[in-house]
Amino acid sequence: MKVLTTLQANCKDCHRCVRVCPIKAIGIKRGQARLVDDKCILCGKCVVECPQQAKQVISQIPVIQDALVQGRTVIMSVAPSFVGAFPAFSPEQFFAAVRGLGFTAIEETAVGAEVVSQIYSSLITTTDRTVISVCCPVVVRLVERYYPELVGNLAPVVSPMQAHGRILKKRYGNNAFVVFAGPCIAKFAEMTEADSAIDAVITFQQLNTWLKQQANPDMPCRFQADMASSGRYFPIAGGILKTCGHTSAVDAEIVAVDGIENCIQVFDGMIKRQFAPKFVEALACSGGCINGPAMVPGLCLPARRAKVISFAVQGGQKPLTMPPDIEFKKVHQAKPVQLGQPSEQEIRDILSQIGKLTPADEKNCGACGYNSCREKAVAVYHGMAEIDMCVPYMRSRAESFANMIVDNSLNAIIVVNDKLIIQEFNPAAEQMFQKHRDWVRGASLTEIMDCAEIIRAINTGVKVPRHRVELPLNGLITEQMIIPLPDEGLAIVIISDITEQEKRAKELEQVKLETVEKATDIINKQMQVAQEIAGLLGETTAETKSALLELIWLLKGKGAK
Repeated sequence: MKVLTTLQANCKDCHRCVRVCPIKAIGIKRGQARLVDDKCILCGKCVVECPQQAKQVISQIPVIQDALVQGRTVIMSVAPSFVGAFPAFSPEQFFAAVRGLGFTAIEETAVGAEVVSQIYSSLITTTDRTVISVCCPVVVRLVERYYPELVGNLAPVVSPMQAHGRILKKRYGNNAFVVFAGPCIAKFAEMTEADSAIDAVITFQQLNTWLKQQANPDMPCRFQADMASSGRYFPIAGGILKTCGHTSAVDAEIVAVDGIENCIQVFDGMIKRQFAPKFVEALACSGGCINGPAMVPGLCLPARRAKVISFAVQGGQKPLTMPPDIEFKKVHQAKPVQLGQPSEQEIRDILSQIGKLTPADEKNCGACGYNSCREKAVAVYHGMAEIDMCVPYMRSRAESFANMIVDNSLNAIIVVNDKLIIQEFNPAAEQMFQKHRDWVRGASLTEIMDCAEIIRAINTGVKVPRHRVELPLNGLITEQMIIPLPDEGLAIVIISDITEQEKRAKELEQVKLETVEKATDIINKQMQVAQEIAGLLGETTAETKSALLELIWLLKGKGAK
């Protein structure tokens, strides 16, 4: 089952998910993030952190609704953190609202938590090795995949969710459809494990949406205020120890740790044999399950904690009777992530591609999402990262490309601040004004040229399009464009030398005038010749006409005789 997916259209190449992932289980390919399932521990940090909501959690609501339509006995096991997730409901109202969705019954997972806590208490007194709690599936996945040496320290017992699921199956029959509701995303993966007593999982956020759409708050529901009251402490940091009866905060033999980074630190210390406590209560979310990634937003963390504690205190202390004939043992298996390590030369080769030729070049800024340049180079080696994720490198490359364009431009490019002090002066400007950039940087542009238009552009913030400007002192005719940058307090002046163009244009104009004069003279001469020819033709025609008339007259005269 794929628990988390990434909507590629929403992924905006920000690397925030890489940055917050504690074990770097997110790869980047062509700028798009992708979750690597066999590395992921499903802590949900990427889901919470993504500003574009590109990380999506699987929904099993259709599966649950299908079971309801089939008329099956559908039971909800609700995590004890629910009182901090649905503050608009009292516990009685919340149970009634869930029943209104069609559930046959709803019970607190705290029942399973109390069973597990009794087993923990027994292990603490009977075992000679450190016991790590297994209530948090993220911690279990972390140990199985990244600390296989500590798998034997995981408590050989199921989680409270699975314990309660087995109790519910025993009570309602194996055909009962058991749904777990909680703030944890990793529960989806735990549900698929062998011998799981859970048929579906729904997060508090998904349940909240469903309740708003279809709930019937008038549905009657029986609520037991004193059911598993001590197990209600489980979702807060230190709550497992509280349920087990360990209330002292100063005990070298007992460790309570919350937050995945702190858990990693504890496990590293255990591997290095820096300490060996009897029991480690480990919760991946800072503050405990009340700060889970699928918690309904609204209340701050201290307010959620206060509501959970108040709810637990109100329930009193009801003695737990261990359910008979139900097996709660579990054997955990190591599933180490296998990653080959690159050689030092391979790391150096990757670093050299982004201009990090020496250790001094490694900025370790973390902008790519990795804690160091070397860590990112290793990720590149494993295909989890890309070369161009290095922000300083890409910035340097962009600046280098921009500088190349400016330095090789045929146009003079001058950058001044709002006081007209020259900041940049490219080679074309040096040639145009016959001044070296080192001489003019820091000087006023008014010493070189008229700046009236530049001042107007700076004051108005409006771009001045290309316009003709003569520079008599330099013997130049130019076209200038002024681009103000108000946010930076700068203005860019781009100057094109059109002196030769204008000279050629004038020469062409002179050629045109001379051509017209010559053409006019030729036409006049041609007209004169044409007139002379016409005159001569006119005399000849008259003589011919006279001779012909005389001939005709003679002929007519002869005929008449």
